[in-house]
Amino acid sequence: MDLSTITAQDFKDNFFRDFPYLITWQAADTYVLSNEVYYLPTKQFYRCAVASTTDLPTVTASWTLIVDEVFNYVLDADIAKAFAEAKIVFNQGLFGTDDEITLGYLYLTAHYLANDINAAQQGVAGAGSFSVASRSVGNVSESYAIPEAYTSDPILAFFAKSSYGLKYLSLVMPKLVGNMIAIGGTTQP
Repeated sequence: MDLSTITAQDFKDNFFRDFPYLITWQAADTYVLSNEVYYLPTKQFYRCAVASTTDLPTVTASWTLIVDEVFNYVLDADIAKAFAEAKIVFNQGLFGTDDEITLGYLYLTAHYLANDINAAQQGVAGAGSFSVASRSVGNVSESYAIPEAYTSDPILAFFAKSSYGLKYLSLVMPKLVGNMIAIGGTTQP
């Protein structure tokens, strides 16, 4: 399968609830009250102020200018970067059908995207870390354990840093672990 046929839209369709995507105003769309869009010509964000409209965001009777930043959203360029990173390590031979290849590749891409976002938020001074085993804030606590086989392996530990990486591992590990049989014998000249 040619991985370049998998698009940013395929990624967005698969992870439609997971990442905050930048929604740009489109002339063919109808917008309803409270929809927020980014309007490319003005490089500004707008919120729909009426029940329904197809007006340009610059029409003040239908839209309100709001303050927001493009960097608060995942862009197609971010997804393309994560695709390129995932493509370096993705092994199609571990999956069967094109649908399985696509799903595995999308989860691996989501893992790289999540790591890229975390790195960007930490900035230049940020340092890598292993997954959190437990943490708490006030009355809320979170605790989980990642198998030592993952955390002690330098490659698998990287995939244990995000829920997407763990999901990717759950898809690929059954293909990596199995029975091996040795049969003794000799060859004849």
